[in-house]
Amino acid sequence: PSTSDLLSLLYVTCNFLFILHYSNAAVLQKVLLQDAVEKGAVCLDGSPPGYYVRTGSTAPNKWIIHLEGGGWCYNEDDCVSRSKTKLGSSKNWADNRTESGLLSDDCTVNPHYCGWSVVFVGYCDGASFAGNVDAPVNWKGTTLHFRGFRILEAVMDAILTAGGDNIEQVVSTGCSAGGLATYLHADYVRSKVPSSIPVHAIADAGFFIDAPNVNGEMHIRGIYQYVYKMQNCMAGVNQDCIAANKDEEWKCFMAQYTYPHIKTPIFLLNSRYDSWQLENILQLRCHPPNCTKQQMEQVMNFGEEFLKAASTAIQSPTNGVFIDSCLIHCQSLSAAAWSKFMVGKQSMSDTFYGWMTGDSTYKSKEVDCDYPCNPTCSNNHTHDHLYLELE
Repeated sequence: PSTSDLLSLLYVTCNFLFILHYSNAAVLQKVLLQDAVEKGAVCLDGSPPGYYVRTGSTAPNKWIIHLEGGGWCYNEDDCVSRSKTKLGSSKNWADNRTESGLLSDDCTVNPHYCGWSVVFVGYCDGASFAGNVDAPVNWKGTTLHFRGFRILEAVMDAILTAGGDNIEQVVSTGCSAGGLATYLHADYVRSKVPSSIPVHAIADAGFFIDAPNVNGEMHIRGIYQYVYKMQNCMAGVNQDCIAANKDEEWKCFMAQYTYPHIKTPIFLLNSRYDSWQLENILQLRCHPPNCTKQQMEQVMNFGEEFLKAASTAIQSPTNGVFIDSCLIHCQSLSAAAWSKFMVGKQSMSDTFYGWMTGDSTYKSKEVDCDYPCNPTCSNNHTHDHLYLELE
């Protein structure tokens, strides 16, 4: 490596270790990867990528790596607009942030993982960390960079370099677009971590299904096809999936088609009646239960379609599943959902922990009954963590 590379590496490592040593355990502190810009790893607007980090109180060498969600930009005009926000630029990211649920350090909310170290990877590329277009794109006078996969590469290199030989265990996760990214990149994250270190994944609200809307149109499919092509995602998704879907490589930008090719142990966390999917895939124009009889039938049919799409996960002899019937999107970042929403008298927190550790005290799979059967679902959380909606 060159002198500049060594200096950049030293800067990132010292910055990372400084934050680990001095940060308040409840707060995640920002780290921007200035050196990554030279390698082409940049946000939509060309600003440096980065992440937030908090050292674990009791298990500092066990790491949760969370990929932030926040929808996608669906075309070039949308990407221009997004490049001026925190989901397309790091320029206005806060210096620190706090998180709950799986990322919480409160052991009453998160008893199994409250002492782990956490890295929260900022999302600023608009395509679930999968895009990889070499040349900047000039669109109506604005320069865009589609470099999400390079961002993921840069962040993983920084984390693993700073952690060195001390890392004992890794959980990769994310919700919404970050949940999709967890499916797309589970094997990539596994490949970056030494084989002697256990790696598990938990994908929250990222199982967006390829299903028709209320008019029978495959509306969402066209959206994903365009994003996949626009951002040149072929090299930034699961390569076994690409090999198996010749001439339909776009499928590898969707969880249900990627899932059968994932080798890394992975846990599916989702609602059958995901509120974002009801509004944007089914394109339902009511909020259950305040719907007509026909609309409620469409909701129930969507729930069945979801179970069919997730059947490979449900039937997997090794992977874990928690599918509830709550009207919610992104549950692992909600204290109430993570610790109190139950299926079969078992929380998603306990189900994930039991599956990951092999603790037979807990079931490793829980699939809920039909809406509105679950009394632990809270209507107050119906629209938690809804991100960008389709028009």
